[in-house]
Amino acid sequence: MSEYSELKKIIQTNNSFVLTTHVNPDGDAIGSVMAVYHLLKNLNKEVRVINYSPTPYFLQFLDPEGVIEQYNSEIHPGVIISADVFMAIDFNTPSRLSRMSEDFNKRTGTRVCIDHHQNPQPVFDFLLVDTLAAATGHILYNFIENTKIVEIDYDIAVNLYAAIMTDTGSFRFERTTPEVHHIAARLIEKGVSPVNVYAQIYDQNSPGKLTLLGEILSSVKLFGENGEVGTVVVSADALKRHGIEEADTDGFVNFIMSIASVKIGLKFIEVTKGCKVSLRSKGDLQVNLLAAKYGGGGHKNASGIRLPSKHYYEVYDQLIEEAINMIKENEAK
Repeated sequence: MSEYSELKKIIQTNNSFVLTTHVNPDGDAIGSVMAVYHLLKNLNKEVRVINYSPTPYFLQFLDPEGVIEQYNSEIHPGVIISADVFMAIDFNTPSRLSRMSEDFNKRTGTRVCIDHHQNPQPVFDFLLVDTLAAATGHILYNFIENTKIVEIDYDIAVNLYAAIMTDTGSFRFERTTPEVHHIAARLIEKGVSPVNVYAQIYDQNSPGKLTLLGEILSSVKLFGENGEVGTVVVSADALKRHGIEEADTDGFVNFIMSIASVKIGLKFIEVTKGCKVSLRSKGDLQVNLLAAKYGGGGHKNASGIRLPSKHYYEVYDQLIEEAINMIKENEAK
């Protein structure tokens, strides 16, 4: 694959790198960015990881030395602008950088995107994008194995495993292919413990998270003739009362999808200066198309919308109506 050779050349012919991922990073984001960090350090490159959002507590085990820096507008703009290469990992549009996008836009050096989401923006000098990949960590594994740019050691392996495991829903989502299982096996052979990785990510719940989950589950609402659309709302007050962060609610929408009648699930969460909507679907229902209408995106069955200037109730009814119409149109085909 020529893209692999080109990325290898970019890495080998440059010295200083800034890595980053999207706001509110998930397991694929942190795992992938840390895998690239260790790859570059093994090549004796100068590397800094600068993220806009803090690393969720349940993913901090992937960065035991604390190399990930949280963006500071007084310290980091010069670093971002002057690095030989800027790597955007697990996202494909500058808007996912929040205020860091201003520094990104001022760069004249190489801008690389490594991602598996659809519709990358034409602002990068090089794209390694595979929308059929199970995770960005999946793409990185194939890149390393095909180019032999470094040996996959434990530090790279555990991050790639966490990236792939989380973005496949612990190997249960549609893109969990035989290849993905073979990759997981090879990473386990490098010393990764599936038990430990799963426990670190999913068994670190606070009492507040479980209490809020119970509260949320009791407030699920169903819409449509047969309850095909399910919703939950997580208010800013609820997060504060239970002492938890937005990242703690990431899996809540999946509980809606466990209801037999539900074909599209929507989780609305109040965030600073706006709201965020997580969309999930079953089968051929492409919620990424629905998300795109509101400036969001993602995958066919898992997408997101961030509306910095709107409250959830400004889009709640409209999104439910559009979800119901999408289901009806799909059934009419």
